[in-house]
Amino acid sequence: MATPEQIRAARALLQWKQSDLAEVSGISLPTINNIERGAISPRSGTVQKIRHAMEEEGIVFLDDSGVQRKKEIFDIQQYDGPEFIEKLHDDVFACLQSSTDELRMCALNERMFPKHVPDQMMRYARCYAPIGFVEKFLIKEGDTFLLAPPSAYRWIPKELMGKIPYMVYKNRFSLIMWEEKRVVIVKNQSIADSFRNQFDYFWGMGKKLPPNTPNQLDDPKFIAGLGIKAQIAAHK
Repeated sequence: MATPEQIRAARALLQWKQSDLAEVSGISLPTINNIERGAISPRSGTVQKIRHAMEEEGIVFLDDSGVQRKKEIFDIQQYDGPEFIEKLHDDVFACLQSSTDELRMCALNERMFPKHVPDQMMRYARCYAPIGFVEKFLIKEGDTFLLAPPSAYRWIPKELMGKIPYMVYKNRFSLIMWEEKRVVIVKNQSIADSFRNQFDYFWGMGKKLPPNTPNQLDDPKFIAGLGIKAQIAAHK
């Protein structure tokens, strides 16, 4: 369980407002307010959702009614073979479950998805739709092959692009190696924050795409052709 005092203290450590906790935990703002004031005796399931939301952000609830930040985690997972993008998407959607969550991806070449994993590209689109988390993509200047609205992209010069595309989300930093069919996911807050800061710097200096740049997923002919490829890929 977690006491009102622990919830308030944990929220302070995370620099969250009550509305932030409500958003992440799925518990209503009035309920959060009443719990913290000790005005109600909440159900154990309600408190568990609140506690779980905070534990996911690195909070440890102590037996003596205190709280502290978890010692920094460093974990590496590597996935090889035909399901490498599926495993990456599994992790992305396990982490990003709110419209306020953010996914950043640098050195993106959207053509690789319909070329190598059309089925997973369409699965991503289906899973993304009901959540609608924030997407930010850095692509090579002049590239107009998009799989999301143009507002989600920024152009940066080719010389600033790395050779290996990477994603940053929550406390994850992930690398995609297309030729090797390999994904490496590093779970570490400091590393994720470092690359997030780098990404945001490039994003700030990047060029916005013309608003009429087409999204390939809005093209019925592209989707029709992709459907055949996806069926073939799914059976390989």
